[in-house]
Amino acid sequence: MTYFSSTSISARATSAEWPLLKLYLRETGRQSFPVSDLVYLQAVANYSWLNWVDGRRMLMPRTLKYYSPKLPNDWFVRLHRNCVVNRRYVERLERTETGGLVHLSTGDVLPVSRRRWSIVRRQLANNMPHLN
Repeated sequence: MTYFSSTSISARATSAEWPLLKLYLRETGRQSFPVSDLVYLQAVANYSWLNWVDGRRMLMPRTLKYYSPKLPNDWFVRLHRNCVVNRRYVERLERTETGGLVHLSTGDVLPVSRRRWSIVRRQLANNMPHLN
């Protein structure tokens, strides 16, 4: 059952207001990336996959615990113990027997844990009044 669908987020926060995420890449050294282009982060052991809006994926040798404080709390939501998503790219939520799913505008579908379902739904409802 689908709870809501949205294709646009309020334009209150422009890209200029977003902080830069400073990363060290072996090939090019230290670089800064706009957090507004970060769709979601997914943890695998002590590494994190950073998934960007242009389709790039970067495997970084840090945990989600390292990246979470560097992200704006108003725009990133923890879905699961291994996944943080940028609410700007959330199109809809879907409730399932095992928790839920978040459908992103990039076409990706991410799981929401049963325990976090109500929290995630509430956090996303703040910017999407049609969910209430």
